[in-house]
Amino acid sequence: MKKILGLAVIIAIGYLGYNHFFNKPISPDESDFRRIEDAYDFALSRYGQSNRMFAVSGMDITADIQDVANTVERLKKELADLKGRVADDELLQKIAGLESKMDKFLSDKR
Repeated sequence: MKKILGLAVIIAIGYLGYNHFFNKPISPDESDFRRIEDAYDFALSRYGQSNRMFAVSGMDITADIQDVANTVERLKKELADLKGRVADDELLQKIAGLESKMDKFLSDKR
């Protein structure tokens, strides 16, 4: 019983130590960037799903593609707003990378 309790204590200390040293708290700007990035990834997933549905069934997917493009345009505006208030160089580089991905997606769809 003491061995199990000791093992549990060691695991708990290891977990807390890992969270303290490796999981840095994120700023609100970083949190907004992650939300926008996740929403963009989800939109691309919906786009891929629509294309697969078209390939299998031949259904008209024009509305789905337009909806994804509108979503990406909205996210691009949110990203531009975020870019205007961010001062961290690392985050600005991430924003620029995501912005270029969005531009490429939108230029391919027009």
